[in-house]
Amino acid sequence: HSYVQEKLKKGQPVLAVPFNEGVLLLSFTQQPGKIFEVYDRIALGGLGHPADVERLRMTLLDMAHLEGFNRSDKDVTIARLLQFGVAPALKQNFEEIQRAPYLAKLLLVEIGFDDHPTFFRLNYDGHWETFKKGAVISGQSEESDWMDNKISKTNFAAMPLDEALREACVIWEAGKKQIPVDEDDPEAEQPIPLSKAFDQFSLEVGVLSTAGGRKSLYRKLTKQETDTLKASFKHS
Repeated sequence: HSYVQEKLKKGQPVLAVPFNEGVLLLSFTQQPGKIFEVYDRIALGGLGHPADVERLRMTLLDMAHLEGFNRSDKDVTIARLLQFGVAPALKQNFEEIQRAPYLAKLLLVEIGFDDHPTFFRLNYDGHWETFKKGAVISGQSEESDWMDNKISKTNFAAMPLDEALREACVIWEAGKKQIPVDEDDPEAEQPIPLSKAFDQFSLEVGVLSTAGGRKSLYRKLTKQETDTLKASFKHS
């Protein structure tokens, strides 16, 4: 465990929370490629080695489309994809000494046909958990625990998208401050304020929205929406 945890430590967290017309996934990233569509009502965020995240994404994508083709769209659920596909593969790789474990954590979200969201967190050892109010993946347990707690106490489901985005960014910034900083290590990462994060990283946001009446609920946040979000912090 310690080897994988050490490798994942520097990964930027991914947050997923509801809003009044769906769910959003948010992360700051050096280069885009942390948040993806999986199927009509399913999206994922990844943390870890890009090649491992991509392999898991492709496995989920292929399995989802096969399920949809062989069964029906309503049979494509994250629980099925994890239980019969990705989770056993992760567990096997983690437990077999000859194999390299996946250096990745995944955060998956789906909106059911009743329009209620469910959030899933998949660990590198194949263990997964479900959440109703939102979730986070992070390489740092202090950051992750604090953000999870804050998300569970925030009524995101009542907020419009712009407000939920702002609140998620505020939680991201505050979560960064929970990581203990080693004063003796000159390379230790300092907590980064949002103003710097907007300059240093790209903000990547994926949205599953029930408002459009489309079969596929997924879209990326537009540049205009991102710029409006950034501006709202500069003026606050």
